Amino acid sequence: METASKLVDAVRVLVVRYCRARIGRRTGTYDTADAVAKDSCLAILAGAAEAPALLTFAYEVTRGLVEDFHRTAAELPNPLSGLPGQQREIMVLRSLVGLSADDTALALGCSVQAVRLGQHRALTTLRPAPA
Repeated sequence: METASKLVDAVRVLVVRYCRARIGRRTGTYDTADAVAKDSCLAILAGAAEAPALLTFAYEVTRGLVEDFHRTAAELPNPLSGLPGQQREIMVLRSLVGLSADDTALALGCSVQAVRLGQHRALTTLRPAPA
């Protein structure tokens, strides 16, 4: 049972990081992001037994809840909002959540090369133009 507890803790940490990175602080706290993370963790636990890959399932559940939140909330300025969806997700998962290229590819259902290329393109887009 200790292994299951460690797995749940590891997934929870990634879910909280993702929600905080995508939702950010509202009224000075991460309370809203943490509430979405909690709902996501509950949904992940409820459906994990049928999931073929836990990381992919956790990402899909959490991303869906975060997107639901963004559809109903007033948007704050976000430097990543100018990126195409896949590039934005790669940047969030790699830079803010801290996943490896392999884990990011698994979560997004694409190749490691696609993750690396997407990250390169995103960084090129975000880089300021030379003066």
